[in-house]
Amino acid sequence: MMKKIFVLLFLAFAASANAAQIKDVKFVCDAKKCEMGFQFASEEDLPTFFQKYDAAAKKLTVGFSNTDFALGEGTYGIDDASEWVKSMRVFKEKYRGMDFLKIEMSVGPSLANDKNEISLEGANFLLKLKGNSGKSWTLSKVFAQKKKEADKRALEQKKAAEKAAFEEKKRLAEEEKAAKKAAAEEKKAAEKAALEEKKRLAEEKKAAEKQAVEDKKAAAKAAAEEKKRLAEEKKAAEKAALEEKKRLAEEEKAAKKAAAEEAKRLAEEQKNLDKAVKDSAISALLPGVKEFTVLMGSGMEQFRLVTDDAIDIKYVSGPDKASIITVGVAGPQKSPLFKIGAGSLVKSATWGANGLKLQLPVGLRPVILVQDGALVLQTTESAIKKDGFIFWSARPDGIFVRDWMKAADASQNFDSFVNKFEKDSKKIVSGAQVFHLKPVVRELIVVEDEIDMYAGPNENSQIINRLSFGDRLVNMDLVGLYYKVQSGARVGFVNRRSVSYKDELSAVQQERLKQIDKERGELAEGTINIASQLDGMYEDRVTYSSFGRRDPFVEVKGLVEEGINIDQVELVGIIWESDVPMAILVEAKNPAISYTLKEGDKILNGKVLKITETDVLFLIQEFGVSRRYSMGLPDKYGGKK
Repeated sequence: MMKKIFVLLFLAFAASANAAQIKDVKFVCDAKKCEMGFQFASEEDLPTFFQKYDAAAKKLTVGFSNTDFALGEGTYGIDDASEWVKSMRVFKEKYRGMDFLKIEMSVGPSLANDKNEISLEGANFLLKLKGNSGKSWTLSKVFAQKKKEADKRALEQKKAAEKAAFEEKKRLAEEEKAAKKAAAEEKKAAEKAALEEKKRLAEEKKAAEKQAVEDKKAAAKAAAEEKKRLAEEKKAAEKAALEEKKRLAEEEKAAKKAAAEEAKRLAEEQKNLDKAVKDSAISALLPGVKEFTVLMGSGMEQFRLVTDDAIDIKYVSGPDKASIITVGVAGPQKSPLFKIGAGSLVKSATWGANGLKLQLPVGLRPVILVQDGALVLQTTESAIKKDGFIFWSARPDGIFVRDWMKAADASQNFDSFVNKFEKDSKKIVSGAQVFHLKPVVRELIVVEDEIDMYAGPNENSQIINRLSFGDRLVNMDLVGLYYKVQSGARVGFVNRRSVSYKDELSAVQQERLKQIDKERGELAEGTINIASQLDGMYEDRVTYSSFGRRDPFVEVKGLVEEGINIDQVELVGIIWESDVPMAILVEAKNPAISYTLKEGDKILNGKVLKITETDVLFLIQEFGVSRRYSMGLPDKYGGKK
């Protein structure tokens, strides 16, 4: 035990001395013991030592500080079949601030830990192992034997390479000799072939010269025959041209005669038509057309067309490059032209091969829709610079004209109408149908920060677009909880709780929309929204926002049987997660009394117009005036500042 302590202390304090050197490594294993010895060159300056076992890699590493290895660094193979040490890799590495010589050994199952006993016998450092069977070896002898065997193999390989090189040299010499012989034979054959080719070319040249003489004679003969043929063709062409000229003159004479007869016939038909219209015997409209109706004023013009056959929107095309809209319905084979006026949306109408053709002013692109089988066109109007409406409708019994700026006019006959709008217009007209103006579809506005537009009316459908607050959508239809909308060129579905009409926005949403429109540059100065124009035309009302405060012009009343008085209640909650959003209100003076309202529910003098996540919009109608009242959640109940 004292000897072990001495060895450890001796090794621990030897690091400060000069570098030690391991001359050799031995492995001794007999019936009594197995041990590995590291033979140092001197008993002095022995280094610090450590050992470490890696179970996963089956490697035992021993290290010595400030130590050199006489046999040099590198890998030494010992015995791959050994149960002790199979090979050793010697290298240097820094460890805990010192230079260490590491001997990494690939080991077998007999060496399976780093708890091996160590001892020092003179200059031999011993690693005592548990076991008593194994083949002994000395690394220098193993290395020398392997080096000798390697040198022997290298010498044998060198001799074999020299022999192979000699045989290769011999083979190349034989190949060179054969190649020279073949080249000589090829040269001789090439000279013979060249002589024969020269002879052949001479014979071909002679034959070509003979053929050229014959071709020249044949070409001269063919040219003479072609000249004769062209002369005959020229004579025949002149004769045919004279006959064609004569035929065209006769056809022109016949065409003039037919045109005169057709003009005479058309004049007679027009005369009969004028007489029939004057006597109210037939319609003044185009055949197959029941009604033309035009409305102009307040910045808008509408044109409505009713035909004998109901119109389908999918058969309406245009305007094309010539500003013509074609309505694909059946009509007569022949048709006169119905001309209207210089200030009208539609300039003229006539039947063509593909249906009824409506001529618009160049570049005009009106809104096109089909309503109850009738075609409606609409655009902004600039021809009439005054307020009020001008209305005219062509019917079987004449033209009815109404100017709201003047007294009521009696029904005009067609001649009076034509003289007023355009003097050279043709006469035309068909069956009557009452025309009712309806407002166009209002645009929807996205009221959430960001929503998805789906391909179908459910959230499991494919997402085809992402929309943000303030985006405008065209409302096409309502399918359950989803609006069918158009955004640009895309058509899809959005949750109806995520969008609102402009007049349903809360005060906060209106202010935010104004700011977003200003940032996007969408509301340039002087721009008028067409949808808002139409709302103003069809609704006689005053609209303003109370910004969540009680209207000071309405008398304060209590709750009555006719409905809830919103001036006496407070908004305390909104149920938003259900399919139908609901607002929870309580009486201001008695919070124990509460009410639950849905969109469309009646209140005193009005109804619930819209419910959002943080606001409720009411529509109130009092004293002939409509107003919108917005009530928002207080911050303590989840409202947004």
